[in-house]
Parts: sequence; C-alpha cells; structure tokens
Amino acid sequence: HKPVYTKLIWSMWLNPLFITGHKRKLEEDDMYKVLPEDSSEKLGEELQYWDKEVQKAKKDGRMPHLTKAIILCYWKSYLVFGIFTMIEETLKIIQPIFLGKIINYFENYDSSDEVALNFAYCYAAALSVCTLILAIMHHLYFYHVQRAGMKLRVAMCHMIYRKALRLSNTAMAKTTTGQIVNLLSNDVNKFDQVTIFLHFLWAGPIQAVAVTVLLWMEIGPSCLAGMAVLIILLPVQTCIGRLFSSLRSKTAAFTDVRIRTMNEVISGMKIIKMYAWEKSFAELVNGLRRKEIAMVMKSSYLRGLNLASFFVASKITVFMTFMAYVLLGNVISASRVFVAVSLYGAVRLTVTLFFPAAVERVSEAVVSIRRIKPLANSLSLANGDLTVIGDRGATLSGGQKARVNLARAVYQDADIYLLDDPLSAVDAEVGRHLCICQALHQKVSVLVTHQLQYLRAATQILILKDGRMVGKGTYSEFLRSGIDFASLLKKDEEAEQPSVPGTPNLKTSRNRTFSESSVWSQGSSVHSQKDGAVEQPPVENALAALPEESRSEGKINFKVYRKYFTAGANYFVIFILSLFNILAQVSYAYLYVFSDHIFLISGLTVATILFGIIRSLLVFQVLVNSGQTLHNKMFQSILKAPVLFFDRNPIGRILNRFSKDIGHLDDLLPLTFLDFVQTLLQIFGVVAVAVAVIPWILIPLIPLFILFIFLRRYFLDTSRDIKRLESTTRSPVFSHLSSSLQGLWTIRALKAEERFQKLFDAHQDLHSEAWFLFLTTSRWFAVRLDAICAIFVIVVAFGSLLLAKTLNAGQVGLALSYAITLMGTFQWGVRQSAEVENLMISVERVMEYTELEKEAPWETDKHPPPEWPSQGMIAFENVNFTYSLDGPLVLRHLSVLIKPKEKVGIVGRTGAGKSSLIAALFRLAEPEGRIWIDKYLTSELGLHDLRKKISIIPQEPVLFTGTMRKNLDPFNEYTDEELWNVLEEVQLKEVVEDLPNKMETQLAESGSNFSVGQRQLVCLARAVLKKNRILIIDEATANVDPRTDEFIQKTIREKFAQCTVLTIAHRLNTIIDSDKIMVLDAGRLKEYGEPYILLQEKDGLFYKMVQQVGKTEAASLIETAKRVILKEVLIKFVSAVCFLQVRMSSVMVGLPLHLRICQLCETKPSFSVLFSGYTQTSK
Repeated sequence: HKPVYTKLIWSMWLNPLFITGHKRKLEEDDMYKVLPEDSSEKLGEELQYWDKEVQKAKKDGRMPHLTKAIILCYWKSYLVFGIFTMIEETLKIIQPIFLGKIINYFENYDSSDEVALNFAYCYAAALSVCTLILAIMHHLYFYHVQRAGMKLRVAMCHMIYRKALRLSNTAMAKTTTGQIVNLLSNDVNKFDQVTIFLHFLWAGPIQAVAVTVLLWMEIGPSCLAGMAVLIILLPVQTCIGRLFSSLRSKTAAFTDVRIRTMNEVISGMKIIKMYAWEKSFAELVNGLRRKEIAMVMKSSYLRGLNLASFFVASKITVFMTFMAYVLLGNVISASRVFVAVSLYGAVRLTVTLFFPAAVERVSEAVVSIRRIKPLANSLSLANGDLTVIGDRGATLSGGQKARVNLARAVYQDADIYLLDDPLSAVDAEVGRHLCICQALHQKVSVLVTHQLQYLRAATQILILKDGRMVGKGTYSEFLRSGIDFASLLKKDEEAEQPSVPGTPNLKTSRNRTFSESSVWSQGSSVHSQKDGAVEQPPVENALAALPEESRSEGKINFKVYRKYFTAGANYFVIFILSLFNILAQVSYAYLYVFSDHIFLISGLTVATILFGIIRSLLVFQVLVNSGQTLHNKMFQSILKAPVLFFDRNPIGRILNRFSKDIGHLDDLLPLTFLDFVQTLLQIFGVVAVAVAVIPWILIPLIPLFILFIFLRRYFLDTSRDIKRLESTTRSPVFSHLSSSLQGLWTIRALKAEERFQKLFDAHQDLHSEAWFLFLTTSRWFAVRLDAICAIFVIVVAFGSLLLAKTLNAGQVGLALSYAITLMGTFQWGVRQSAEVENLMISVERVMEYTELEKEAPWETDKHPPPEWPSQGMIAFENVNFTYSLDGPLVLRHLSVLIKPKEKVGIVGRTGAGKSSLIAALFRLAEPEGRIWIDKYLTSELGLHDLRKKISIIPQEPVLFTGTMRKNLDPFNEYTDEELWNVLEEVQLKEVVEDLPNKMETQLAESGSNFSVGQRQLVCLARAVLKKNRILIIDEATANVDPRTDEFIQKTIREKFAQCTVLTIAHRLNTIIDSDKIMVLDAGRLKEYGEPYILLQEKDGLFYKMVQQVGKTEAASLIETAKRVILKEVLIKFVSAVCFLQVRMSSVMVGLPLHLRICQLCETKPSFSVLFSGYTQTSK
C-alpha cells in the first residue's frame, strides 16, 4: 500500500502488471484495489469543510465560497509539493552554469593543464548529478500532483452525487440530468489538470527573475532584449487565459444543453422511433452541437496561439538577445551562446508553457467551481435476485416493474407504507396475489389508487376532489348510503364559478400531483386466503443479463487514424498541413546553418514564427472538425440503431461516449496531438543539426533510440488496456447517476440515499483503480525514458572530455546543450506519442458507435399512397417475434385479422406478449411471418412510411425539453389554429394559455412541470392531430385518475370512431365495450371474439380474468358487454327493417334508393345512425 521511495521512483511493483499486459488483454480483476486513503467515501468525508463553510457563511451573513473549502481541505499536503517544484526549477538554472564551465574548458583548452581537466571532470560529474536528480524530482512531483488532482476530482464527484440525492423540488426544477452528467464528465476533470500546473504561477515569475540575473552576469544588458519578449508574453498569455475562461463558460453551457437533450433522446428513443421523429431530433442535436463547436473552435485557436508562442518564443528571445549583443559591439563566444540558450531553454518551458497552462487551467477550474457551487447549495427472473434488469428496468415489462417496485417497499419492513397506485400496471389476477393485504396486514398502509376494486380491503376510505375531502368512511358505510364512488370523482363543470377579472387564476395548478383519489387504510384486518404458488409468467423482452461494455484489443489500427484525419479535412488539406509543419521546422533548422548572416537569420526567424502559428491553427481547425464530424456520424448511427441496443446498453454507457469521449476529441486530443507533432519535429531538427556537426553522437544515439522504441511498445501493450478499462469503468458512474436522478423520489421515499451513495462510491473506486494505474504506469515509463536520456547526457559529457583533443568548444556546446534539451524533450515527445495513442481510444470508441447494427431503412423504393391506410385493416399471418436473434420468442405463430374500424382490446397476464404485438406492428425488431395493413406488406415499406401512419398513446407519457409546439408538431406541419383546436379538444388549452409564452414556452426536463395526466393528454393530442386510420393505446390510462381516464376514453370514441383502435389494458372496464377482445398467453393467441361471446365460455381465459376482479365488478363488466352486443344486434335489426321500408317507399315516391335515404336522414337524424350501422355490417 505504501511503497518506499525507491520503489515509488522506479515503480517496480508495476512490473508484474506490465508482464501480464504484454502477454494478454488486461481485465478488471488485474487492477490493484484502490488505496484506502484514495477511496471515494474517505475523500468525500474529507471535503466536509464545505458544510462548515456553508454554516459559517450563514452565521456571517455572506455567500459561501467553495474555493475556500477546497483550499482549507488540501492546502497543507499540496504546499509540500511546491518543494519539489523549487528544487527542480533551481537545478534547471544551475545546470547551464556547469555546462558553461565545461565549454569554457574547451575554449581555453591546454592538454598539459591537469588541474583544469580535473575541474572539468568535476563539472561533468555535477552536470550528471543535476540531470539524474532532475529526472527523479520531475516524476515524483508529477506523480504527487496528479494523485492530488485525482483525489480532488473524486471528492467533488462524491459531493455532487450526495447533494444531487438531496436536491429540493425548486433546485431540481432548475437542474437537469444533462447538467449534472456534464459536471461529472467534463467539469471535474479540470481538477485533474489544475493541480499539475498550479505551482508554476509563483515558480514562473521567480525563475524568470533568477535567469535574468544570471544572464546579466553572463552577457550583460543584452539579455534584457530577450527577457523583454518573455515579459511581454506573460500579460498576453494571461489575457488569453481570461478570454479562454469566458469561452469555457459558454462552451460548458452549450455542452450542458446538448447532453441534457441526448439524455432525453436516449431515454425516449422507443417513443421517438414510434413517432418517426428521428429527423427532428437530429436537427435539434446538430444545431446544439454547431453552437458548442463554434465555442470549442474559438478556444482551440487561443490554445493554438498559446502553444505556438511556446515554440517560437525561444527563437525570438535568442535572436533578440544576440542581435542586441552584436550591435553593442560584443564578440560572441561558444560558452556565452550555449549558456544563454540553455538558460532561455529552462525559463522558456516555465514561462511560456507551464505558466500560461497554469493560468488557463486555473481559469477552467474557477469556471467549474462556479458551475458546481449552485448544486452544492441546493439542496421473478432468470437469475433470481441477481438478474441485471437494465437501465431503469429496460428488460422488464410494465407489470414486472410494478412488482419489483412493490417488493422493494415491502422489503424495507417499515411501520408506515405510502403506496402510490403500485397496482395500476398489473392485471387483476396479479393484483389479487400481491401482498398488500398479506405482508402488510399489521402495518399502517396508505394506498392511493384509481382502481375501485381494491376499496373493499380498506379499513377507512378517504375520497379527495380538487384538494378537498368529499367523502370519508368504511366500504360498507358507502354501500349502505348508496353513493357511487365514481360519481364523487366527477368534475361538476356547472358548479364552477368564473374567475373574477384581475385576480390570479389558481384553477389549473401545474405542480406535480400524485392523484385525485386516495384510500386511507389503517392496518387492514382483512386477510385474503393465500392461494397456491402463482404460476410464473413468461418474461417478455427477457435478457438474462446485460452484456458488458465492449473493449477493443491490441494497438490502435492505422485505419482509425486515417478515418479520424479524413473526417476533419480532405487529403489536399492534410498535405498542406504536413507541408507547413515541415517548413516551420526546416526554417528553424536553417537558423543554425546561417548563424553568421544577420539578415538571413532575421528572415528565417520571421518565417519560423509565421509557419509555426499557421500550422498550430490549422491542426486545431482540422482536428476539431474531425470531432464534429464523428459526433454527427455517431448520433446518426444511434438514431438508426434498433431498440434492442438501448435495452442492452444503459444510458450512462451511451452518454459516456457523447460526453467524456467527445470531450476528449474536442479538448485534449487536438492539443496533445499538436504538442506531439511539434515536439517530434523539434527532436528531428535537433538530432539532424547535432549529427551534421558531430557525427560520432550517433554512436550512443542509435542504441538508445532502439531502446526507446522497445520501451514504448512494451509500455503501450499495458497502457492501452488500462486506458480502455478507465473508459469502460467510467460508464457505470454515469449510469448510476442518471438512474438515481430518474428515481430520486423513490430513493428518498425508501430512505435509500446511503445505500445509493455507497454504490456510487463503489463505482468511483473501480474507476479510481484504473485511473491510478494510468498515472503510475505513465510515471513508470517516463522515469525510465529520462534515465536513458540522463545516461546519454553523462556519456556525451564524459565522452567530450575523453575526446577533448579532437573537439572544439562550439561542437561540445552544441552536443551537450542538445543532449540536455533532448533529455526533457525526447521523453516528453515519446510520452506524448503514447498519450496520443491513449486518447485515440476515445476516437476508437466513438467510431465503434458510428458502425452499429442498423434497423431497416427509414425510406424504401416502395412508397404507399399518401391516403394509405384508407381502411385500417390489419392482418397478422403466422407471426413469430423476438427482440434479438438469440432471445426467446415472445410471440408464437400469431395469425389474426382485424377488420377496418374495429375496436380491439388486447388482454393477458403480465408478460403475455401484449406490448410485443405492438412492437412487431411498429417493427421495433423485425418479425418473422407477414403483417399486412390495407394490402401492403409492412416489411416492404420504409420504417418512417409505416410508423408515421400509425398513432400511439404510450403507457408512459413522454415529453421532451423544448416548446409545447415542438412537442406536438416537431416538423411544423400544422398551423397554429390546428394546434390550438387540438389542445382545446383534449382540455389543455387553458393550461397552455397560462404558460408565459403560450405554445412557445420552454418545458422543463421531460415535461416535469406537467402532471402525469396532463402529459398523457399531450400524447392524446398528438394522436388526434395526426388523423391516422390506426390508433394503438398501450396502457395509456393506467396511471391517471378516473376522471382523466373517462375523458380520454370519451375522446377516443368520438375522434377515432372511423379508425381501427387496438387497446392494451389491465383495467378491463376500459376495453369491455370493444368490438373484439384478443386474449394472449405466453406469446400465443388463445381467444379472439366479441366480449359477450367470450364470456359465455366458462373455461375461457377472458371469463376467468373478469371473475378475478371481484363479484360486483365482474357483474358490471358482464352487464356492459351484454348491453354492447344487444345494441349492435338491435342496430343491425332495425337497420335491416328500415332499409326494406325505404326501399319500398323509394319505389312509391319514384326516387332512387340512395337519394331517398339521404332525404330521410335529413328529416330524421336517428336514421343516419341506423343506416351507417347497417351499411358497415353489410359491407
């Protein structure tokens, strides 16, 4: 757990992991357990300073400061790391002094001077010791500050999640899931980076002053010309940092909106596909992405200028210094040149790279803290109970979710139970077997319900209407009084008084309400007899377990690089980019060739600066465009993926690619790639010049280069897998967060916050294991690279002294200064190449999602006519249906004919295949067999041509963030008048008129500012608006009160009288008046016919289902079915009689038959009803 420093420096404890990684693909089990002091729970507890800061701020009457809490928590440990910075930066300044002494020895070389030679060996030894200490110090510092960043990030994530679980209603309305996901995926990452550079805010200026003093001692006032360039760069870079901070805030806001929208799209993908709204959401997300990428591009250009300034600063400073030195009449000597170049090299890294990076990272961290702060102020199954049920229970049917929900509540073993209509999504048989009266008979239970059959079991009944009690008593008291329960719940429209003008209208509250009827049950003493074990129903849409997230193996394929670059630009632009890179480096190299020609040097310096800036901006332009293109391709691929993909992959797993991986493509990868390219070209330039001047330098260089290549390959075998593990272990963190926010009310009601916090901490700890290994393996690699470079410096230093007779001062100065430059640059270049490959894993992951399995095409060559379907006939012919090729059949050999305009109720036990029948009709997966709609085979049509012509009112009403207009008409196909008319028809006109901007008002996330009933009415409005001939109703009234249920049923009867309607229902009263009833069991069609006819079969499934609702309710249902069939028979009989009479009278009157019918219909309205009934049946 706590390795000694020699072990830490060389990271020998990692060797077994590297051996394993070299042999095979690493798995999660290969990772080391997280250190106790790095655990999420421990770090979260340490950040309790924030709670103290909040309390203190309240006492002092001021705003609390999150930054202050962070500083109080970490300042002591972080301050110690400053010592490493001080030692490292001091050695960087001392190193050129020893270099100057060695070069000075060669300038005054005397082979007979033994004393001078001994001193030269001492200086070479001192230079070597400095180099070795630098190599060690640098990596100790980086290890500690990166680990500090990791700790801060984990602590902040813990705090964000803890606060999210405690969000108040008001705060929840202002906060979106996308915003919190973005905080955890992008904002907290800034803490990983800020700790690396923070110390350079003070080290940079101090080092600049120290170097100026040493340069003054070496070359006099000429040094001021060069230092002036660096001093001018400091405020410029500070301004750029501030501008970057502003852009970062805007970018983060756009990213929040995009991720929130993506969260809604992924959550509601099934509905989006059924409505055929993919194109509308593609436009929406692409529009948001364009705004985001515009800000990213501006930020990238600033970064490009910053990085270009780092690479050109050394050229400008050296040029300005020695221009001034020569103009002042001084003679240049080798020792002065190389000491000055080395000192500028030391200060250049700190002042022009680390200092601006510190300003930039601090600006980003401050923005992140500002964004986090408001949240921190707010405040029976295949594998038994270990079955993975998917994101938000994606693999369960509605009834199975209801059972799990109820089981979870009972498992708490509480004294008081508040049950918010948990039986709405289950059929009567399942409801009868569930445990409210059995397991909870000695508990105080309050059951809110819309289903009156459960009232018999209640000790006390309380009936509410418009927030007031309108009835209270026992079930028998209500029966004796003769009061009808349902009549108490009806809205008395006539009794309502009109609002007084000028007073606020409080009639339509848009706050979330649970229901409008309640049942008060105090320790029910009613015991229902326990039947035998309930038969286990088949699992609809069953998946034994969710597949693990896929991970690639081996090195990144060259094809990934090619696709990445060509996504951002064509080959010609890539060629121009390569050319500018080469020109920038060639012009830099030629500075040394023409060092005696002042005008040529001036021209080449200008060329170097121009080419350097252009190549930096061009690289960012191309790579940010690549990120944009790949994002759009991935989103298009997601939209075309089958529904099974969303059932098998949790939201967090998909969001991870759209947040963290796309964040890498926008932010880190372009910067790292540009840094790598510039460093690599600089290395080639340095080596080329050095070899041209001193060919023997190749002797140690070639074996060291081979060793570098071997080490890099060996390192990447393990590093790539660790980076992939880091990506996949991040997904559960987002999935858990998203699921927690979706089920926040349930978590609080069950007092499960602590359990969910521990689960979150466990996910974080798993990710920390991968992240910690990523940090330590990077140090393992870097320390070995620097050790090799240090050996190279030592060989060159002592080799120069051994070959003193054959070398001059200039050659030695060049060789040694380049060796020292290479020491940092070479290992940084190789590390950055490895980092580019690691970041390319994000590209690989994004590309993986651009090549997902696709559902059938949206459009095909075969287009039905615009008026199709004109009749609404549906025929299933030997249909088998499964959600996946390897999954069980959920529909088996289904053959049934549904005639035009028929109203068909679909019933069956939970998991019988009711929803699967709808899925087959919509082709959410491709069915076997044939399904016909009005003589067109659905499998031959494009999915949009099919789905647009079928209306659906889903079980769970889905609204999306955006305007009410967009939620009703995303393609702008209807006029305002049509939209207002339809809102009036579904009784939502007043509600929408009360919104601030009417139909243009932005709705809250998932339409949460509307009640469930109101959201269901919006879905009804969508169906009315489309005027399709086929309507599917999927348990649409399961979660609404009887009044809304009755209104929806009435609207459906009126508006869809001429349509074919298929209704899935557990509440039999909603479908008992249907023309036909379809009974499914275990995916097979068991019964199909008129309700009253089916009820004559005493052994039939439908008869048993009706009997299970209770005697009174069953008698009522049978009476309704009888009344419906008598009405139909009567209409047919009277129609036939009337038809004969009209036929006879038409002969007497002398009118054609059809004109006589029209005449009678005008004078006697009842005739029109009779004749429509007759003609319908006669057809």
